[in-house]
Amino acid sequence: MSILVSARHNTRNILHALGVVAMTVLLGLFTPAMAQNSSPTETVETVVNNILEILRNDELEFEETASMVRAEILSGFDEVAMAQSVLSTNWRSASKEQQEEFTDLLSRTIEGTYIDGLRAYTNEKVEFRGETINGTRASVSSVVVMDNGNVPVVYQLRQRREGWFVYDVVVENVSMVSTYRETYRSIVRRDGMDNLLQQMRDKLAELEAGKA
Repeated sequence: MSILVSARHNTRNILHALGVVAMTVLLGLFTPAMAQNSSPTETVETVVNNILEILRNDELEFEETASMVRAEILSGFDEVAMAQSVLSTNWRSASKEQQEEFTDLLSRTIEGTYIDGLRAYTNEKVEFRGETINGTRASVSSVVVMDNGNVPVVYQLRQRREGWFVYDVVVENVSMVSTYRETYRSIVRRDGMDNLLQQMRDKLAELEAGKA
């Protein structure tokens, strides 16, 4: 089974449904200064509106739009937290070098995949429906309004000293983090960590060459 087949299938569906909005939020698309005094909903809504503004700018070429979104993502992407959550228990058994490489490869994999979402964006709208806060955890419910029906989206956030940060997005009960976790876990169990890293390198080479 090729690496990321199931993960990328679900990821493409999610990205198309959200027009890349959810993915950009998932990657921590906001600065600590903005997040510190914001509620979970305000944090997510501000990010979504910023991204929609970029995507709706008809004067931008595709590559310029992608570059602007990428720059926003890189400014606040909590790479290590995402990698730890995706790799789960395998994180502890991995060497420091493996952890560092996995973190880098995962970041680049997600970045490469979200570009597909940019291409799929067709001016969808996002409506926010409320939030639930439980200590340092929160969830923000929303709906993506599409021509062929509404898509429910729940943003999962974690509070840190700097403010609220999104660590997962659940679209129609499909968790982005869980999807990657299940795919990678089976590969590590069957082939080992080094083999997972090699498969990720190979897939990234395809993505970055525009062949995937």
